[in-house]
Amino acid sequence: MTTTLYYAPRFIRPIIPMCLAEYFNSGIQIVDIDTDMEKFSRDFPLKQCPALINKETGLYLTETISIQHYLIKPFCKDPKEVKKLLGSTVLEEAEILRWDALSVSDFLNREAAYVKPLLGLLPYDADASVIAKKQLDVVVQIFEDHLKNHEFLVGDHITLADLSVTSSFFFGFNYAYDENWSQQYPNITRWYKEITKSPYVSKFFSDKQQVKSAPQPPK
Repeated sequence: MTTTLYYAPRFIRPIIPMCLAEYFNSGIQIVDIDTDMEKFSRDFPLKQCPALINKETGLYLTETISIQHYLIKPFCKDPKEVKKLLGSTVLEEAEILRWDALSVSDFLNREAAYVKPLLGLLPYDADASVIAKKQLDVVVQIFEDHLKNHEFLVGDHITLADLSVTSSFFFGFNYAYDENWSQQYPNITRWYKEITKSPYVSKFFSDKQQVKSAPQPPK
């Protein structure tokens, strides 16, 4: 039985697992959950993706970080590349996990809490929007300050941390972070443009453009 990686185009978290599965020629079948939601729901009652399954081997994985690691260690044939992506020391491994965890939890959640109401995907409340923006800015500033003195998030080359955080920033760059935003956060913008050109993710990002103008509060 083929191993299946589930995703949905509307979700951000499956982006890097999909990119890694394709980059390493894993042979994993990538399936949109909407093609058979009933089957997906039976196997994964939380109805969240990414999700990875092979019933024949007993493989059953949820949660982005665990799936990312699974896709790198068995399918990357170069041990040196594995260490570059996941860290070659205990400290590097911990730092990579730190940024990865931040990107798929607090950062992405705060980003969605601010941007989705502006897009009409969630109810809009002016007071709540101000609070959400302040909470998002706190996390964004952490990245901006770090990247002011570092080309990459960890070490002197691309790691899984860069890939994961870039996918979370994609949501903002695609819907809300226009040129005015980039002028305020030049280090993030420089880093984002560099990472999206890396061979790990360039296929996905090749046709993606920064939003021309930020969404305005609904009237």
